[in-house]
Amino acid sequence: MTPAVEQLTLRAVTQALGWPDASEILAPTGAGPATFADLARSKIGRALERLEPDHNWRIGILSANSTEDATEAPLGLVVEFEGKASDALLRELHRLAWNFSHSPVLITIEPHLLRVWSCCEAPAQDHSVDRYLVHQVRAADLITSPKGELQVRAARTLHWLNLVSGHFFTAHAQRFNRDGRADQMLLRNLSEMREQLMEGGLRDDDVCHDLLARVIFVQFLFDRRDTVGAAALDDIKLIELQADGVLSHAYSSLPDILDSYEDTYRLFDWLNVRFNGDLFPSKGSTSEERASGWRAERALVEPSHLRLLADFLRGDVDLESGQVCLWPLYSFDVIPLEFISSIYETFVTERASEEGIFYTP
Repeated sequence: MTPAVEQLTLRAVTQALGWPDASEILAPTGAGPATFADLARSKIGRALERLEPDHNWRIGILSANSTEDATEAPLGLVVEFEGKASDALLRELHRLAWNFSHSPVLITIEPHLLRVWSCCEAPAQDHSVDRYLVHQVRAADLITSPKGELQVRAARTLHWLNLVSGHFFTAHAQRFNRDGRADQMLLRNLSEMREQLMEGGLRDDDVCHDLLARVIFVQFLFDRRDTVGAAALDDIKLIELQADGVLSHAYSSLPDILDSYEDTYRLFDWLNVRFNGDLFPSKGSTSEERASGWRAERALVEPSHLRLLADFLRGDVDLESGQVCLWPLYSFDVIPLEFISSIYETFVTERASEEGIFYTP
């Protein structure tokens, strides 16, 4: 038998478990896997750097075939740490990986331990991060026989054949329910929010859908950060908007703005002008079109509807399904942008089925 691996590294893990070469995980040569790897580094890596700038790690993607150009979803998101990762770092990493929504598992590699976490289970602030742990392998477990066979069951479980064949995921099927992904849970949360808005008197489907989508776009502007960590909308920008007379107060978050009916629509109109009418196309680009569009919407939207949205964004709304409103845990800089189209597809398909209208995505 070969001696146990003294310290886990990505290269040692790939060699022992039969995974693709470490270089193909960190920098896939196929166009599809390379796109996912780039997304993971830009969306997750930058967020981790803001949390612990002095910590060293490498981020990659474990794909069934890293050399193909197809955009098949990766098997796992892989993060190799140079040293031991703190619980706070792991908790934030899991939250971001859950929001990423492209991979069922997060695989972390530390010098002493390889761990597999479910990305199909929503994070909770009052639970230990270990709650989302599915499997782990110690450095001492990577022992192979002269024939190259893994001798410890914990390590055999993560052999490449078990991963690529789906055996690992089948064995833990209850931990990888697609309905637990961030994009799917957000869609259900939004559907329930829509129902509550309609029950509250906002019965115009188009206005209701526009309002929900607009809130997502604005929240994206709060979450989206550049390379130095600055967001398109943040405390500083909101102070500037107050100074410019757009807002009557200096706010710190979107829910706080939604508590003010007038300031909410001032912000919406300012954004529409800033984006030349492309952000909210239904409101037009000229001052006359905007004024007419906002008047029509405001005739239907009441302050109570915006307060309900504010409570929703704070996570204070009780959903009838019994599920928790997870808005504070969503990261709209990480959730796939194509998710927005699925919102409209779901809402419009429901309406089409009720009214007998044919809908093409």
